[in-house]
Amino acid sequence: MQVLIWHRKKRNFLYIFVIFCLLFSFYMTFVMLNNDKGHNLMGVGTDRHKGPFLHPKDILPALKGRKADKVPGPFVDAQQSMQDSNESKKHLAGQDIADDRNNNPLQNNEMEERVFAKHELEKTHFKLYSDIKPNYNVHIFYYPWYGNLKHDGDYFHWDHVYIQHWKPEEAVKWPSGKHNPPDDLGSSYYPQLGPYSSSDKEVVEKHMEMILTAGIGVVVVSWYPPGDADKEGKDPDSLMPLTLDSAHKFGLKVAVHIEPYKNRDPTTMRENMRYLFQSYGNHPAFYRKDHNGRQLPVVYIYDSYHTPSNDWAQLFKPDGKISVRNTELDALFIGLLVEFNHQKELLDGGFDGFYSYFAANGFTYGSSWHRWKEIDSFAKLHNLLFIPSVGPGYIDTEVRPWNGANTRKRLEGKYYHDAFQNAITMKPEILSITSFNEWHEGTQIEPAITKIVAKRNYLDYGKNGPDFYLKITKEWVDKFTSLSV
Repeated sequence: MQVLIWHRKKRNFLYIFVIFCLLFSFYMTFVMLNNDKGHNLMGVGTDRHKGPFLHPKDILPALKGRKADKVPGPFVDAQQSMQDSNESKKHLAGQDIADDRNNNPLQNNEMEERVFAKHELEKTHFKLYSDIKPNYNVHIFYYPWYGNLKHDGDYFHWDHVYIQHWKPEEAVKWPSGKHNPPDDLGSSYYPQLGPYSSSDKEVVEKHMEMILTAGIGVVVVSWYPPGDADKEGKDPDSLMPLTLDSAHKFGLKVAVHIEPYKNRDPTTMRENMRYLFQSYGNHPAFYRKDHNGRQLPVVYIYDSYHTPSNDWAQLFKPDGKISVRNTELDALFIGLLVEFNHQKELLDGGFDGFYSYFAANGFTYGSSWHRWKEIDSFAKLHNLLFIPSVGPGYIDTEVRPWNGANTRKRLEGKYYHDAFQNAITMKPEILSITSFNEWHEGTQIEPAITKIVAKRNYLDYGKNGPDFYLKITKEWVDKFTSLSV
């Protein structure tokens, strides 16, 4: 009897053991299938919160809802994806990988998945902008003259002096001295990136990304010869390689805006053209424009009227004594049109065209919108380029406190819309924008934020948000592009 009972218990135990094995087998199969599904969806395993590695199709949805004030730059989704991509690259750096191995050893297949994710993110960076084709006939003026304590050991330009009125009896009525960053800047607006440095690679790349998202194709960089700079800044030529590389990363081109450096004349201009073209002319981002079957650089010359037209003719006329025409130093030279008589002077000087630059409508003859049609007619009559310059507004009272009469309010974008409308009505070959980041004169379209500090009352872009003027720019660039097709 006892033997029979023992056999029954043994048989029951075997039944239970078999059932347990079957259940365990089903469970393991279920886990493996889920793991495979996780790999297929995300490319890096099932835990999507361990790091920034997301499958490309998950990137944009995952970024929805991020606050703009935490992610400097326009179009936060695209900007954050760049930040995530950069973090991915840092995470793949040697030290970080070593730390990961020590804390949580990775199998070979897991490492391969992380590398795969890195490449997918890099491809996604380009996909984010694949539908944005920059228009190389839209140029924007860019200033690489800013510095801060972290990157430069001192502030440059953000601490701009108050420029004194030329009449002593008037000068005493206004502030003197200089601004005191980071809260007190030489600007009526406060940049979303804060008082940044133009030597900060991350900042420059964000700038180029912003410019691309606005549809602009050419960055016209303020330039002084090596070792030279304006009174508030430092040598901008040293930053040309960074600017060119950053522009190239986003498919943009770079032209130069020659400032009135010390001893600027046709002879030094020729020497500096040689330096520029030899140093940067072979860079893929260096801008060239087709002109009569030749690919020529475009060179803007600010305050060109300081040099007599007869002197410029020696450089720009084919029969000039030091002519650059039909040489390796040839280019499309664009002079600044301020007064009515400058049209004839620029023509006599051998320039290829002129631009208006100033964003204050009515401030000069050249910047007066109602004059643009007659200026354009003169240009076409003499086979010259007229490049009108549009801007979102103008206010320079934090550097020229006595110049309030020339302030042009933005009117929540209306001023900018009107400027574009007046410009594209003429269907110009090239359109210029003043500016991306001339913060002193309040012409910037770079994102600005609300900033409340003691003794300062910064302007902002209102309810429209920091990237408002980038969006307006994109809207009008698209219209301009459609007219050119």
